[in-house]
Amino acid sequence: MLPFCEITLKDKRAVEACGAHYNYHLCERCFVDLFMWRSHYGTQICFRDGFLLVKMTPLDGGHDCYLAPIGEGDLGGALDALEADAAERGIPFQLVSIAEPMIERIEAVRPEKYSFSHDNEDGDDYIYLAEKLRTLSGKKLQSKRNLVNRFKTAYEGRWSYEDMTPENVKDAFGYHIRWCNQNGCAQNRDFQGETCAIVQALHNFSALALKGGLLRLDGEVIAFTFGCRATPDMYVVQIEKADHTIPGAYQMINQQFVLRNCNDVEYVNREEDLGIEGLRKAKKSYYPVMRGVKYTAVPKGRAE
Repeated sequence: MLPFCEITLKDKRAVEACGAHYNYHLCERCFVDLFMWRSHYGTQICFRDGFLLVKMTPLDGGHDCYLAPIGEGDLGGALDALEADAAERGIPFQLVSIAEPMIERIEAVRPEKYSFSHDNEDGDDYIYLAEKLRTLSGKKLQSKRNLVNRFKTAYEGRWSYEDMTPENVKDAFGYHIRWCNQNGCAQNRDFQGETCAIVQALHNFSALALKGGLLRLDGEVIAFTFGCRATPDMYVVQIEKADHTIPGAYQMINQQFVLRNCNDVEYVNREEDLGIEGLRKAKKSYYPVMRGVKYTAVPKGRAE
């Protein structure tokens, strides 16, 4: 079997070096995502002949699966190594979260070997033009502009935005706990996993090269967010929380973060909606320029 082990901060440079060969706009290819969610998804990695190999455990309790190899060299050999690993573990071989351009690469080295499918839109990423999130220009985003302007008018002199630092991350986490209590999700398994992921990100804020922000009203945190540059042309926003009882809070933290951190990228990836109806509606309302569609691959002829 391949020598998979838990991803650590020491792997950051090597993971990003492999990812640099594939400028795909999926959040799963971001080191921060792999690292902060590693406990939730049982993420393990190893390196083989210039490729990053990733094994994960589905939340539904199914068998382990793999991300498509990324790196430089013999892609076919890397795929074969993953198949052999699955066989030795006694599990069906499955690749998940495959970017559309990756399908062509896989077909080039192992033609007609795999069946590709896109069965679940819940996991597709929402990707926006950074310029649109900064300016909120155009008729489609007029309602967002109005909410931002009303917030600024209603709370003039009372609101502030500050960059997240190692010194104020505890305030962000404190707000996350209040947010969970406010939204009745403290005992929800997914939100427990998210809490663990947020702890990992905030505890390693500087080492992960994260950028973030806090929105305050009368000195109290009412929203926070953080993200990172994942590719030369794209930022990924990993987490965003705001007080939904304060009109404009979500729109403010969204715009203020992009204004301060995303001026030199074309795209902002705000990740998936997980099938949560409210989250889906909110993400669609910002009119993504494209979706980060994720495919699954299994060997042809295998019974599903």
